[in-house]
Amino acid sequence: MQEEMKQEEMRFVYSKNIFKFMQTIQGEIRAILSKEIGLKVVKDRFFNVSKSASYPIKVRIFNHRRKLGFFDPDFLELGFHECLMRSSNEQLKNIIRHEIAHYIAYINHGKYVLPHGAEFLALCERLGWGKEVSAATMALDDIQEEILQESGVLRKIQKLMSLAASNNPHEAELAMVKSQQLLLKHNIDEKYVGNDDDEKMILKRIMKQKKDNAKMQSIANILQTFFVSTVYTRADDYIYLEILGTSLNVEIAEYVAAVLDQEFDRMWDFARTNEIPLKGQVAKNSFFRGVARGYCDKIQALKRDYDPLNSNALIVLEKKLQEAVDMAYSRLTSRNRQVRYCSTSSALGERMGRSLNINPALNEKAKNQQLLLS
Repeated sequence: MQEEMKQEEMRFVYSKNIFKFMQTIQGEIRAILSKEIGLKVVKDRFFNVSKSASYPIKVRIFNHRRKLGFFDPDFLELGFHECLMRSSNEQLKNIIRHEIAHYIAYINHGKYVLPHGAEFLALCERLGWGKEVSAATMALDDIQEEILQESGVLRKIQKLMSLAASNNPHEAELAMVKSQQLLLKHNIDEKYVGNDDDEKMILKRIMKQKKDNAKMQSIANILQTFFVSTVYTRADDYIYLEILGTSLNVEIAEYVAAVLDQEFDRMWDFARTNEIPLKGQVAKNSFFRGVARGYCDKIQALKRDYDPLNSNALIVLEKKLQEAVDMAYSRLTSRNRQVRYCSTSSALGERMGRSLNINPALNEKAKNQQLLLS
């Protein structure tokens, strides 16, 4: 269960019931660490005396086609499939023990210890855990992932945002307005924010980079106009951008991020070649931030034209997102950045950002097309 899983395949899930399930698992982990392994546990950390170190107890609930559980040595996270909410108590405990064994094996032998090798098996045997733990499993064949019937909405949004790339300014602006209204309408549907007290939110990690930079920050700002929250997280000398929202919004935002990651560089090359001769990292960073500011200002202008019903619904959406953020991040902190600034480059980026129209063609064929933005 510790075999490597690509971060882009992972869908962490959050809801009020899932959050309660996470707390149950965390309680079981504390009990197993202290009572069965004999380690000192204080709140959400446990201590290894021989290593003179403490380690976090971090739990993720996820949805994946093939995996039931995992231990991620980069993030020091223990993951459990949401289907385990329906498993027996003993079966759940054995799977928790299995993932804890991976965690302890990593602590004792390092990151490259074989997932189910001699060290792992010896640890299970020493703890008195038999095959019900070392080979803990559960049939996933009968588990059907929840798939939202959103294809019709996606097709409409794709069509409208394709029109938003039109050379006709009036047609493009009208299409952008309609696409934003359609996305908002879909999100405020009773199915999503009406009487559903246990709406499921999805978290995905994207954009793995060595360090945070202006392009990542600018992309994150744009993604928030698609009704997702964005948070930076660091692990194993890399930084990730995490996006959190409903399944549809995360799908759109993930694709938009991939497109913008390439498009920002193309826009910079075009601007410094055809507009103003710009050079240097400060100018480039200012340009990226300007693009994001221009695009976000355009979207904010659209929201000012919403009728009172949509405006109130938007407040409800933002509250739902904040509740999900509170569940996903117990210790979220913000930081102020001191950045160097080029006013000429920023103004040019802002102008180009106001004309930026994103076409989220969410299918493999479209992902391979070159012209996705205008």
